[in-house]
Amino acid sequence: MIEAIKKHKRIVAAVVILILTAIIEIECNYQAIRHGYTDLDLSEYITEKNSLGTEKFVVSYAFPQKNYIKQIKLTGSFPKEQWFKIKVTEVNPFGKEEEKTYSDTVNGWFNDYYTDISANVTSLEIEIDKPKDAQLTGVVCSNNVEINKYRILFFVMAFSMLYLAVFEKKASKKPERFFAVYALIFGMLIIFFSQPVKNSWDEQVHFQNAYRLASGRIVKWTEAAVDIKDVSSVKCNTKAEYAELRKYMDEKGKELLYTEEKETLIPSYTVLAYVPQALFLKIGMLLHLPFSVLYAFGKVGNLILFIGVMYCAISIAKKKKLLLMFFAMMPTVIFQASSYTYDIVVLSFITLACVMWANEMYFPRKGVETWKVIAMVLLFTIGCFSKAVYIPLLLLVILLPEYQKMSNKNKIFLWGGIALIVMLVMMTFVLPTLTSTVARDLSFGGDSRGGDTGSVRQIISMVKHPWASIKLMLGSIIQLDNFRNLGYSSADNYFFGNLMFLNFAEAGILSDKWSVLLVPMFTILAICPEANADPHYKLKLWDKFVIFVSVFGTIFMIWLALYLSFTPVGENEIRGVQARYYLPLIYMLFALLPWNKKCFDFKREKLIRASLCIVQILGWVLMYQTMIQGRLV
Repeated sequence: MIEAIKKHKRIVAAVVILILTAIIEIECNYQAIRHGYTDLDLSEYITEKNSLGTEKFVVSYAFPQKNYIKQIKLTGSFPKEQWFKIKVTEVNPFGKEEEKTYSDTVNGWFNDYYTDISANVTSLEIEIDKPKDAQLTGVVCSNNVEINKYRILFFVMAFSMLYLAVFEKKASKKPERFFAVYALIFGMLIIFFSQPVKNSWDEQVHFQNAYRLASGRIVKWTEAAVDIKDVSSVKCNTKAEYAELRKYMDEKGKELLYTEEKETLIPSYTVLAYVPQALFLKIGMLLHLPFSVLYAFGKVGNLILFIGVMYCAISIAKKKKLLLMFFAMMPTVIFQASSYTYDIVVLSFITLACVMWANEMYFPRKGVETWKVIAMVLLFTIGCFSKAVYIPLLLLVILLPEYQKMSNKNKIFLWGGIALIVMLVMMTFVLPTLTSTVARDLSFGGDSRGGDTGSVRQIISMVKHPWASIKLMLGSIIQLDNFRNLGYSSADNYFFGNLMFLNFAEAGILSDKWSVLLVPMFTILAICPEANADPHYKLKLWDKFVIFVSVFGTIFMIWLALYLSFTPVGENEIRGVQARYYLPLIYMLFALLPWNKKCFDFKREKLIRASLCIVQILGWVLMYQTMIQGRLV
């Protein structure tokens, strides 16, 4: 009987979800259903004029009465990408006319270019510079009914996951399973919506490394792969243009541009973090997938690795389990897992190591399990392969009860291994910088993207101005005023919590008002005690000192590395530090908080459901605003 009720409930839920999605799609097509038309050809109104010595294409038209324009399509050929303007007189819902200007691009890749207007218009004027050999052959306005598969898929998945969080008890009983399902769906949607363009931080560099690793000794660089590597893709802002882009990239993916022969097949340990992406790229190459599909398929490797490692971390966590799940479901975390990057390997492995450390530190066992200490060291090491700045976290190992109970012989072996790891990092990262400094090689260690940067020259500058350097480092770390997204004010001027957790890089960030949900939920999960979790150990003064040195040392190295490599020499600021660099430290920092006092009387099941709903609201809103709205419509 109970199973029958559950079955009927789920059938009703599925029907309701489909109805809600249909209502939204009908609303989005309301103007087309009511006043639809396929084509309004304005090509005969294309003229040419000379303005201040510049040849231009001009289209000017006044409608006999207000006309709803959903989209404008231009047809022609242009030698390169260039911006143009569309000036329209719109009639708002109150009947008042307003002048508005839209900007968009034409390019040499396509012949059709689309711009969404979605407004009642009484007049329009299009003005495009006319370079040599450029042609504008057609201008068409349309307002036709169009089912948007991206929008439908988005709302079906969003409503389905919200239903599971609110109405299915299994979601609260096994939150780690819900995390895995949600992360897979949310991440796959990000991959599907992203299109074959750069979206994440330095994604072109990470794709290049993963592509080289997947290719073996002979790297065959197609035109499409080089376009991604060089970030030379044209701008698109409609699903019609992205369809053109995919078709174009698939054709260029068949054209070999040049080959590169690697000196050895043995990869450097610094690129091991690219193995998951490279593995899926290799599978895609063997299957001869079209480039747009291949590019997306490579990201799946990162996503699966992230889900597997974080599922283990959430499953075994004894402290701050719900907060860890909430953190792992943060939009920025899953966004990184669905992109080309090594950051997610750093984040997931260090987080798993910190979870194991907290379990053994706060819930010590009677017996000695040396393998756990070794496992933690290996996890920290893997996490530090690509970003050595997190190496100070290895100091946490000496606080473990298992470490204290180990024989001196085992301790020597353990520290011998740690010493080898540190020496390896020193030889590949620190030693070249130091030797170049001694040799006065002023060109060493600059930002590959250009600028007046150089590690050696920066070190010399710091040595000449020691007090100014110390003041700059400590002041920057304490003030936290250099957290950024992309390096320009319009993308950086956000609350650091949004930069850290509600950030889709190139696609956009949720506005600060959404921290009204983010901050309270994090606070509640941080101070509420876990069910059936009574710690057997309290941190001593020595423990707190070692933890402080380890965590602050990591933070210091993050800022120092960015100052040495990415900040122009002699600048009185540190450029390039991003809030996401703190993500691997999040669980550790929250695990150190006192947590055995009952501050709020929340039932565990309700708390889980609340956290699942809030993190989903943040994620779905961010995805819709940055990846659907104004992009795939």
